[in-house]
Amino acid sequence: MKLSEIVKEYNCTVYTPEIYEPDKDIIFGFCSDLMSDALMIMNTVQDEKMLKNATLITGLTTNQSIRTAEMLDISVVILVRGKIPANQVIEVANESSIILIGTDLTMFNLSGALYAKGIKGITAKK
Repeated sequence: MKLSEIVKEYNCTVYTPEIYEPDKDIIFGFCSDLMSDALMIMNTVQDEKMLKNATLITGLTTNQSIRTAEMLDISVVILVRGKIPANQVIEVANESSIILIGTDLTMFNLSGALYAKGIKGITAKK
């Protein structure tokens, strides 16, 4: 699914328009409000290349979510529940080349909607 489709379909706000890539393919996603849990993704992905086309869905609107995405090589963070990031968080996202968008949907509803559209969850190594 193209990032522009996600933005349009789920009425997202783009907080980093300077680095926004509407044609970016999003194939995988995962959710976490605990960034320590998000970092565990590095230990469970089948192929680290999948993170290049993944998004982190979170309600955490701090620099920690941006830094976690950066460590994971994830370039898109979607904030849920109508949370609005502080200007400092937006600045860090821009500096880190992390596209930051937000929606009023809950984490559950956004995840289910993206899954229904073909976005795959990141699964553990076998």
